Amino acid sequence: MTVFAQQVVNGLINGTVYALVALGLTLIYGVMNLSNFAQGEFAMVGGFGTYLLVQAGLPYPLAVAAAFLLAGAVGFVVHLLAFHPLRQNDPMTMMLSSLGVSLFLVNLAQYLFSPDPQVVHSPLSGQTLHLFGIYLSEQRLLAALVSLVLCGLIYGLLQYTSFGRSVRAASLDPDTATLYGIQTRRISILTFVLGVALTGVAGALLAPLYNVYPTMGISLTLNAFAVVVLGGMGNVPGAIAGGLLVGLVQSLAAGYISSGFQDAIVFGVLIAMLIFRPQGILTKVRGEKV
Repeated sequence: MTVFAQQVVNGLINGTVYALVALGLTLIYGVMNLSNFAQGEFAMVGGFGTYLLVQAGLPYPLAVAAAFLLAGAVGFVVHLLAFHPLRQNDPMTMMLSSLGVSLFLVNLAQYLFSPDPQVVHSPLSGQTLHLFGIYLSEQRLLAALVSLVLCGLIYGLLQYTSFGRSVRAASLDPDTATLYGIQTRRISILTFVLGVALTGVAGALLAPLYNVYPTMGISLTLNAFAVVVLGGMGNVPGAIAGGLLVGLVQSLAAGYISSGFQDAIVFGVLIAMLIFRPQGILTKVRGEKV
C-alpha cells in the first residue's frame, strides 16, 4: 500500500508540472489556433536561462523568476518573426513554422552549450521529506507548489479580469471580438508570450531534477499534447486535470509495469480517449444552431 501511495504522490507531483506546460499550450491554441510544436523548447530556454543565472551567482528562486521573463522575451521575438507574419494563413502553415522554431532552438542550444546535460544547483537539491512512509523530494514539492499556484493565478486571470474576458472572447470568435473593440492582435501576442513564459518556469523548476540539455523539450511537448487532448483543446481546467492524469498514469505504469512502457501506456490512454470521448474529459459537447 505504501508503494502504491508513493507512486500516486509522485505521479500527481509530476502531473502539476505537465499541467503548467499544457496550460501554456492550450492558451496559445485557444487564441491563435496554433498547435505549437516548439512549446517544450521554451522549457529548455527557461532551463538554460536558470543554469546561466545560477552559474553567475543569482539565487535559484530569483533565477526561476527571471526564467519567466526570459522565456517570455524569447517568445515575443519568436511570435513576431515566425507566427505574426503567417496569422492570415492556414493553421497548418503556422504549425509547420512551429516545427521550424523547434529545430532552430534545439540546434542553437547545441551550438551554444553542447549536447551534454548541464547541472543546475538548487538549495533543495537532494533534500527529502519522509511523511507517513512516503518520501518526497523537496525540489519536486517546490515544483508542484509553484505550478499549482501559477495554474490558479492564470485561471483567476482568465475568469475575473478584463484581459481574461478579452482572451476568452478572442478564443470563441475573433471576428466578433474585433467588432466589439477587442484588439485581437495584441491579445494574440500577449497570450503567446504568457503561454511560453509559463513553460519557461516549468523548465526552470525541472532543471535541478533532470539537468538541462538541448533536446529536453521534446518529451515535454509530446506529454503536453497528450495532456491538452485528454483535457480538451483550449480548456484551461481540462489542461490541469489532464496533467494530473498523465502524471498519475506514467507513475503507476513505471512502478507496476516498466518505465520503458510508461509513455506508450499514456498514448494508449490518449488513443482510447480520442475514440470514445474526443472532446476531452472536461469539455461538453455543444449543439450548433443552423
